[in-house]
This record gives sequence, structure tokens and C-alpha cells, in this order.
Amino acid sequence: MYKVSEDVELALQQGKMASMLCCGSKWSKVSFMMAEGRKAQVVLLDERRLDMMVQPKLYAGDLLDIVASHFNLKEKEYFGLCFLDETNHFTWLQLDRKVLEHDFPKKQSTGTLILYFSVRFYIESIAYLRDKVTVELFYLQAKQAIFKGTVECDSETAFELAAHVLQAAHGDYEDDDITRSQLKKLPVLPTSIFKDHPSIQYCEDRVIDHYKKLSGQSRGSAIVK
Repeated sequence: MYKVSEDVELALQQGKMASMLCCGSKWSKVSFMMAEGRKAQVVLLDERRLDMMVQPKLYAGDLLDIVASHFNLKEKEYFGLCFLDETNHFTWLQLDRKVLEHDFPKKQSTGTLILYFSVRFYIESIAYLRDKVTVELFYLQAKQAIFKGTVECDSETAFELAAHVLQAAHGDYEDDDITRSQLKKLPVLPTSIFKDHPSIQYCEDRVIDHYKKLSGQSRGSAIVK
């Protein structure tokens, strides 16, 4: 298991990060009240969207600073902003270039500009991360990547990771019916998993088996596993 500092794990365990990631009180309202520019949405790692107006003179690096301030994110050097290009692949914004000067696909030439906030630079171990906000965001990125299939793993690993997500989100296992209901609401298992096994119930049973073994594990430990 990866080891993070005690203050980081304590904050994760207490669930403080969930409220911090949803807190927008320190946003500069000026950024959202600009009279000129182009409407944009930044899709966050938890799928929430931030609406704003992007001025012609706004640099990508400044936009990243604005988004990072939403999380009180200090280690923003690991993150970036990107968009889907014509081939449906992600292209990163260049931080030293104005946002609206990038070559966006034709389908984004009009209407609301869709950008994605994401982890851009990965590390060997989250033990290198100093801040609890960064740890939480890396966790959300990993969960999203596995669910969407951008990171492939074998079925048993996917079941085990899903169990850790349940432990982090809901605490200890209660019973099968409650867990199945929770699984249906949490995006944790990639659709490809269901093609490799006889039934959805089988997949749920495997997750439940792993989930039961995590009883007593803190939220912080479940996240950094």
C-alpha cells in the first residue's frame, strides 16, 4: 500500500476533501461576469461543470490558475486543460498560449467551448504528493479512467478497486442488497467487464466479496490503496 503523510490521510478519512472540491467560495466572481468573450464549460474530474466566459486575452495558464483556485489546489503542476480534437482524442492547451487561439475542432467553432480539467503528469507513487487535494484529484482521475476503459486492468483488479471505491464512499459493508444498490449508483465498473462474465450479478458478487474484507478500513486508506 502506498504511504501518504498522516495529515493527508486524516483529511481524506474525515471526508474533508469532498467539501473542499465542491467549494467555490474563493472563485473570483469577475471571471464569470466578463462582458466579452466566449462561453465555456470546464468539465471537472467528478463530472461537474463550471460555466464561465473566456476573454480573448486570457491565457491557458491563467485559466488553469482559476480552475485550480476552485479546489485550493497548490500542486497544479500535475494538471492541465484539454479538449477533444477532430479524431476524438484529447489535446492539451498550451499554458503560454491564449485559450481562444488554439485549433479547436469545427464542431466547437460555435456555441459553448468544452474543456476538460485532468491529470496531465503522473508520478510513480502518490507518496510524492504533498497536498491532500492533489491526492483526492488523482483518486478521481484513476476511478474515472478505469470506469471509462482508458486504463485497462483485469477483471479481478477491477472488482477489488470497485470495493475500495465503495469503502471510501460508504464505509463498511452492511448487506448485499444495499451494496448492489450502491454499485448501480457509482460509476466504478467498466462496461467491458460485463462482457467477460456470465451476469451482472456475478460481477456484483465478486465486488461484494472484496468489499467485506475491507471492513474497518478508513476512507483515507481506501483512497490511497
